[in-house]
Amino acid sequence: MIIDVDTGVDDASAIMLALSRPEVEVVAITCVNGNVAIDDVCRNTLRVLKVCNRLDSEAQTDQPETTVYKGAEKSILGEGERASHYHGNDGLGDAPNHEPVDGTLIKKEHAVNALLRLVNENPGEITLVALAPLTNIALALRLDPDFGSKLKEVFIMGGNIEGKGGDRLGAEFNFFADPVAAYVTLQELHCQTTIVSWELCKSVGAGVSWAWYDQWVEVDTNKARFFKNICRMTAERNRNIIKTQDFSLCDLLAMALAIDNSIITEYLHVWSTVELGGVHTRGQLISDWRNKTKNPPNVRIVKKFSIEKATEYYMSMVL
Repeated sequence: MIIDVDTGVDDASAIMLALSRPEVEVVAITCVNGNVAIDDVCRNTLRVLKVCNRLDSEAQTDQPETTVYKGAEKSILGEGERASHYHGNDGLGDAPNHEPVDGTLIKKEHAVNALLRLVNENPGEITLVALAPLTNIALALRLDPDFGSKLKEVFIMGGNIEGKGGDRLGAEFNFFADPVAAYVTLQELHCQTTIVSWELCKSVGAGVSWAWYDQWVEVDTNKARFFKNICRMTAERNRNIIKTQDFSLCDLLAMALAIDNSIITEYLHVWSTVELGGVHTRGQLISDWRNKTKNPPNVRIVKKFSIEKATEYYMSMVL
């Protein structure tokens, strides 16, 4: 697996989950501008690896090396978008007392070049989990149009299948942050591509109960304490201000589905693209639900999943 991130709180949880699973080999984490600026994304990724004992210089002898690469610093058109209002100014909930990390552990090779190299070295074997604006992926496709066909499959957390936006009226954050990259990616991947949409992640019953959350973050491990620390701001807002029925992290759900496809209980294959115009709809995922274009399906959109099965995986990330 390669994970492409713009590490905020939700990316951090997804990375923790992937690294906790013995059946998953994370060969690389590629960083891209998104929730926070690229240097903060890289720093946050190292922080997550540190708490998981997976930094190159400190990795446990029984664990494979997890390398981190710095990628695109701007969207394709350099429009710029941040989510500091959601993830905090530092991307990790502005949590205090983070341990320092060594920035020299970021590999010198550019993330896009690393994606191309690793996929060429392992054709048909790598699952790419894209949890951020798709800039790195689109650039890889521009450098090598066959890049997508060499991947085993791709999971994308992004897009909105019902036209419901996040901060924007008609678009989800990752697609809005680089709509051109999202457009290129969906049109040119040419491998099984699964969309885990904003609406799915935020639907009723898609998260864990607050009672379960309280047990989850109180597990007596360093990872649980780190997770509780970075989630504090998000949990407080959702529980006491927005008053959501449950606690959900979009990237964590996408990672669980990527690790175990059997968690998915309903999906639909459909041709989809991304809107590049419109004051309120730029970055919106557009799907041909009635097959009017007669184009063959290019994505698999998850419609339903088992939250009970997903939570079995969630607990492993803090142990």
